[in-house]
Amino acid sequence: MTDITDSSIYALYGNSAATSAVSTTSEDSNELGQDEFLQLMITQLENQDPTDPSEGAEFISELAQFTTVENLEEIATSIESLSSSFQSSQALQASSLVGGNVTIDGNSTSTLYWGDIVYGTADVVSGASDLSLQITNSAGEMVENVDLGSQSSGTLSFKWDGANLEVNGELMDIDYSQFETDEDGNIIPHDAGEYTFSIVGSYNGSSTAMDVNTSQFVESVTILDDGTIQLNLDDGSTATSSEIASINETA
Repeated sequence: MTDITDSSIYALYGNSAATSAVSTTSEDSNELGQDEFLQLMITQLENQDPTDPSEGAEFISELAQFTTVENLEEIATSIESLSSSFQSSQALQASSLVGGNVTIDGNSTSTLYWGDIVYGTADVVSGASDLSLQITNSAGEMVENVDLGSQSSGTLSFKWDGANLEVNGELMDIDYSQFETDEDGNIIPHDAGEYTFSIVGSYNGSSTAMDVNTSQFVESVTILDDGTIQLNLDDGSTATSSEIASINETA
């Protein structure tokens, strides 16, 4: 919104009566609303020289300026209303994520719950080879080191349920002999808890780590004072909606 300052009003009217009216208004604010603008016009008409009244064109010009001020205020009100509606829509969309599973940019540690899936992505650089996906538990012990071979450059996606690993839609070879089984012979997955994921490969003759993003569950959402939507994740960390790489299915 454009502010109309005291000096611009003095230049506009150039008479003492108008100057007096403006001086009273300027003590409270540097902005001129439509009421103050209308009062200025009335004051000018009341104090104009009867032997030299305002020209019709000048009066029309002042009315046009008054209309402009009024329109600007209406536009500002409309923008404020649209902004409020947009924030409400964002909050509604974010609330639908509560209880859901999202992949967060730059997050490489996820919580495994039995019966649920950890989702992840990695950026595979062109020319990388001999890739392997390594999974480390919270004690720092590597529980999986799965050979991925060569993968296409670009985004690689994976899913892990604590036992089975799927990469780009294909199940990987896992050493299932390491797992205990229940009385029915079913594999018992790795313990529930936090795991860190990394993908390394050979690139230009040296070992290189790829950028990995993994998932977390959303416990709640918070609307910050500046309108930003904050996701409160199950591991106690937070993320903004702009950091969501993908929204995943839940078991």
